[in-house]
Amino acid sequence: MGIEVQSLSKSFGSSEVLKKISFSIPKGETTILLGASGAGKSTLLRMLNLLEIPDTGTMDIAGMSFQFHGKADTQLKQQACSLRKKVGMVFQQYNLWPHMTVLQNLIEAPVVQGAPKEQAIDQAHELLERMGLADKAEAWPSSLSGGQQQRVAIARALMLSPEILLFDEPTAALDPAITNQVVNIIRELSDSGITIVVVTHEVEFAKKVASRVIYLEDGHIVEDGPASHFSQPETAAFKSFLEH
Repeated sequence: MGIEVQSLSKSFGSSEVLKKISFSIPKGETTILLGASGAGKSTLLRMLNLLEIPDTGTMDIAGMSFQFHGKADTQLKQQACSLRKKVGMVFQQYNLWPHMTVLQNLIEAPVVQGAPKEQAIDQAHELLERMGLADKAEAWPSSLSGGQQQRVAIARALMLSPEILLFDEPTAALDPAITNQVVNIIRELSDSGITIVVVTHEVEFAKKVASRVIYLEDGHIVEDGPASHFSQPETAAFKSFLEH
């Protein structure tokens, strides 16, 4: 299995955001997390690389196993650092460092983790070429369009050769042409064997990249299955969501 979670729960104060959810994602699948605002999908995504710590439950991901008891102790924090070397994340706001060039953004993490700088630079140039950004290595993030920043953020996440890649609203605020570029990149990554999990509210985009879909409402998983559920939903709730 690429990812398996059992009975994950998460509350913020008196608000229970996720309620004992369980699911499995096979290795190499592209899974879409869908749901209305407040359904819990972004919190769930952040749990998958421990940016949020579940209160209870278990998680097996990228060959690592976790049991949660609501506390982020020293051991869990160390495990989280190890996990993030295997589980990359592309944030909705890209989170590029504005005081670094594109190339510096890409090589920072691998060099800090001990990779030879020249090796990291070579890998960065290869990824920028793959993303159609070969001429942007020395550019500042502020000089790039939203679509270019998105592709830099994807390249940066790929620098650590993750087994799993998480995307938070990857097409938010992008025009249709750039959205299609993101579709092609995700398909290419999926073909390379990376397990991908995507939070999005855009159903048409989801249909283009998904091999699986998980639909959430009010902290519960309502529908979970292959991409065929887009055309043949099994629950009235998911059918209603798709029609609006």
